Order: sequence, then structure tokens, then C-alpha cells
Amino acid sequence: MIFLIAFGVLLGVVLVRTILFKPKQMVKVSTENTTLNEKKVVEHFSELIQLKTVSSINPDEMDMAVFKAFQNKLDELYPVVTKTCHKELIGPTGILYRWKGKDSQDVTVLMSHYDVVPADVTSWEKDPFSGSVEEGVIWGRGTIDTKVTLLGILESAEQMMTDGFIPEHDVYFSFTGDEEVSGPSTPEIVETFIKRGIKPYMVVDEGGVVLKDVFPGVHRQTALVGIGEKGYLDVEITGTSSGGHSSAPPSKALTGDMARLIINIEKKSMKSHLTPPVLEMFDRLGRHSTFLYRMIFGNIWLFSPLLKFMFRKQGGQMNALIRTTTAVTKLEGSNAFNVLPPKGTIGVNCRILNTDTVESTLSHLKSLAHPKFNYKKIEIREASPITPTGTKQWQLMEEVIGDMWPKAVLSPYLMIAATDSRHFNLISEHVMRFAPIAITKDELNMIHSNNERIRTETVIECIQFYIKLIKRL
Repeated sequence: MIFLIAFGVLLGVVLVRTILFKPKQMVKVSTENTTLNEKKVVEHFSELIQLKTVSSINPDEMDMAVFKAFQNKLDELYPVVTKTCHKELIGPTGILYRWKGKDSQDVTVLMSHYDVVPADVTSWEKDPFSGSVEEGVIWGRGTIDTKVTLLGILESAEQMMTDGFIPEHDVYFSFTGDEEVSGPSTPEIVETFIKRGIKPYMVVDEGGVVLKDVFPGVHRQTALVGIGEKGYLDVEITGTSSGGHSSAPPSKALTGDMARLIINIEKKSMKSHLTPPVLEMFDRLGRHSTFLYRMIFGNIWLFSPLLKFMFRKQGGQMNALIRTTTAVTKLEGSNAFNVLPPKGTIGVNCRILNTDTVESTLSHLKSLAHPKFNYKKIEIREASPITPTGTKQWQLMEEVIGDMWPKAVLSPYLMIAATDSRHFNLISEHVMRFAPIAITKDELNMIHSNNERIRTETVIECIQFYIKLIKRL
């Protein structure tokens, strides 16, 4: 009897909380869009896509003449920006513009990168560097990631400067050509800011986008703004043996130890955590979900174990939001069928939640393997600080995104990938990771893949967003 009463009370609490878990009222700001020369915009974008700015970890493999041509092309396409702004070339590929405003305090930095990853021409329907425009779609590597935001920033500035607009505060444009390979250009730009004593009021870089059907139970557009990034760790795990001929294998071989380690990495995940960015995302988006999901997200205190179990079983994006992930990405053994490997190597890529560290992640990996394995850290960085919400900067982003996409639900989220904006965390507490483009899941999956392309209407929306943002800075 007592159990039934307790269950009834619990059920009543859950149902009441679910009913009260409704969407919050958002302040809506509505402004008119600026008239743009769309034909000219598309022509400019096509020209930028045609420049094959492929970056590489090995600088000697980069065609720096093409990167220089890209920098010169910006001068040609945006003469008013070139005349109005102070422009500096910093680091191997960095371009820094300063658009002087009425006041030099509370500056904003708008970021993008113009380098792209390689593209296999044989796997594309069209030449990835043709900049082909057909039926309202622009094809090419970098159309989404992320020459579109660079174009959006400069097209908006060119239009506004031509119209005589002067921003209230200085605005900086920070562009680099080595983001895809974690190059030194953005760190050198940040160092330049430090030397000049400039602490940005806000930084906006690539990150989340406007997307539909990305959150359980929510079937409308969501605008996701990254307020933090997971850390990063590449580990090379090496084991050795006496090798020998494969015709007389030992009862226990190095390859077996390697296989057991790989299985352990897949089966034994690091502990899950619901961090503040994820909890806030659950709260904001969960209010717009179906009744069952509203029940879950409106009662996290009760259902968090269920959520963690569900996300662990399904893997993918949602699981990556709540734990440090460890993925085997490289494997090397013998180079001949009839030779036992004297040395075996496993490469593991880890994306680190801010509740963990590089060292705690490495300790976890060591606990899963044969003690004779050796571990070498190849690339490391801790998780970034978390940008606070509930600030004037966050409210500004809410207003502009709401103005641009009034039907979208806006939410912060934790980025599981990396951007160059993490370097600006050294000098700014307000780093927003948002690419102002409304794309489909199929378009999202084209990033770093084949047939990358973007609709012209999406490009125009991107420019309109930056115009609305700059007017409010």
C-alpha cells in the first residue's frame, strides 16, 4: 500500500512537471533585410571556391601561391573593405582586418577560415574546385566549411561601408588558411591582440548551424550556438614482441593483446556527465519536444540514468555530448602475411569532456591494456572554458538569430569538434560558435565529404545575418 501511494505521488510529480515544462517566451526583434545584388554575390563566391586553398599538416605540401592569390582576390572583390579597413597579414596564412568604429572599446571579432580539406575528384559529381552554379546551388569544396561565412562577413561589410555605415565599436575580421590542420595563424593573431591589450567583447566563429530534426522529439528548426569545445588527445599505443615466422605462431601473440585492447576501448567507456551546456540544451529544446520526451527532459533528476543508458547504446552525437569518447582510428602490424609483427601500433583519438583531462583520459586507456604497452601523446589540448549564457552578448545572439530565423528554437550546446575560436578563449569569455546558415542533414553530412554544395538562398541568409549582427554591435 505504501509503495502504491509513493508511486502515485511520484507519477503525479512527474506529470505536473511535464505539463509545466513548456517553451519559454523569447524576445522577438524584427528588422527588414537589406537589398543585395545576389548575382554578384554568387559570382564572388564561385571565384573564391575556384581557388584551391587546400591546407596540410606539412607546410611544404601547401601551395602558398594559391593562398596568396586568395588574399589578393579579397582585395579585388571587396575594394571598399580594402580601402576602409586596416589589413594585416599575420602568421603563415592569417588575415586581420580592423573596421574602425565610433569607439575602440568592446570590440567584436568575426572569424572564419579559408583553407579546405582535400577532395577526391573521381568521387564527385562535379569538379570540387569548379565553383559551378546550377539550379540555385553552388558546388565546391569549402562552400559549407567554411568559405561561406568568410564571404558573408565581407559581403555584409562591403555593402554596409558602401552605404556609409559606421559601427558603434571596432569590428575585427580574423581569417586564416590553416584551421583544418590546427595551424599557427590564429594563435599568432591572438598573440597580436594580447600585445595590443585588446580583450574582445565577443568572438563569433563557425560552429552550430540552423538544422531540423536533430534533437529527440523536436521536429522544427533548431539554431545551435556552441558555447564550449571538447578537448583533444591523439595517443599512439605501441607493443613489441619477438616476431618470427607465421608458420609457428606462439600460443599468445601481440596481435591478441592488441585485439583485446581495441575491444576494451569500445566496450569500456569513460563515465558520463551531464555538463551545464548539455543540461541547458535539454531544458531549452526539451520544452519543444513530444510529450514523452518532455516527460524525460522535464524530469532529468529522475530520468538521467535512462538517458545515459540510451545514449551509450546508440552512440553517435548524443553519446559524445555526455562523455569523453575514445575511438580507435589507426592500426599497424606486420607488413607481410607470413611474418609475425615485432611491433604493433594502435592510434586512438579522444575527445575530452570538460569534466575530464588529458591525463585522466590517458590513465583510462592505460587501465584497459597490457601493462607492457607504451603510450605516446601526439596532439593534446584540454577542453575549452564554457561561455556563459544570460549575458548581454548571449542576448544579442538570441535577438539576431531570432530576427533571422523566427521559427527556430535557439539553444546553446557543447561542440564535439574543434574550431580556431578556442584560441580566443585566452582573451575573451564570450566566444560564440555559430555559422549562420540553415542547412539540411544531407548538406551537413557533405562537410569533409563528397559533393559539398550549398543553396544560394542559404548564402544570402548568411550575409543578412552578419548585417543584422554588425548593426547591433
